[in-house]
Amino acid sequence: MDPIHLCQPDVGKSCGACCGLYNWDDHSRERLEPLFQKKTDLFRSLVRNSGSFDSYRREISELFSQSKLFKTIYNCEFLGFVDGPRTKVGCLLHPMVNDGEDLRDHSFYGKELCASHECPSYTYLTQEEKKAVIYGCDDWYIYGLVVTDIDFVKEYFKIVYNTLGETIDPEKIKERELKAVISDYFRLKEEWRFKSRKKRLGKYYFSYEESHIADIDYQKRLGIDGSRFDKILVSLESEFRSAGELYEAERIIQASIDRFIEVYTHG
Repeated sequence: MDPIHLCQPDVGKSCGACCGLYNWDDHSRERLEPLFQKKTDLFRSLVRNSGSFDSYRREISELFSQSKLFKTIYNCEFLGFVDGPRTKVGCLLHPMVNDGEDLRDHSFYGKELCASHECPSYTYLTQEEKKAVIYGCDDWYIYGLVVTDIDFVKEYFKIVYNTLGETIDPEKIKERELKAVISDYFRLKEEWRFKSRKKRLGKYYFSYEESHIADIDYQKRLGIDGSRFDKILVSLESEFRSAGELYEAERIIQASIDRFIEVYTHG
């Protein structure tokens, strides 16, 4: 079985979550994209041209002025765009970015740890689920949010598997119509209209420099027992003001699953 590299799966996207990509209070695309554009420009001008790491660190210190979600997670100053079109985030110190020269010992974690680290998704996502995410997402910002959110991926496909009575063939996701269905589901990570305004990243919230797993108090807040999509709703950082909002959220998720099964079966 061929290994799947989740960090840099293809030429069009990548993930830098373990380098602190989303570890900011404001980790919106609108905040992150200009930050990484600027870091990439500074690295190319100050490090690749002159070898001046000190100048680079001084310049980017001003870019790191906003507060972090979780203070004990390091936000690597060498995370930036690593390709010409700037559709992939990654390590600006990596030898593939620097004509074969490995500069990763200049980083906080060092070359060995950076080279060997694998996030939990490598272990807990199946081969089919990994491929489904890779084939179904062509956007660096959304890809990182999805591939590192194990519940968001596994719960969706568990329902699909149970309905079909079998695991899916992820190669079918390369087909345009089915890819559009799963891409729309993945985009909920960025566009979810029931998202809480609290300090959250997926199912985690942060308080007093500690991370906690969030939950939705259905009984107390909404007067109902729970939701069949609880893990997905928590992963989407959901907060509901009424049972009606919850039912609308469930309808959106169920419609996506129904459409996926319909296109997978008959498309």
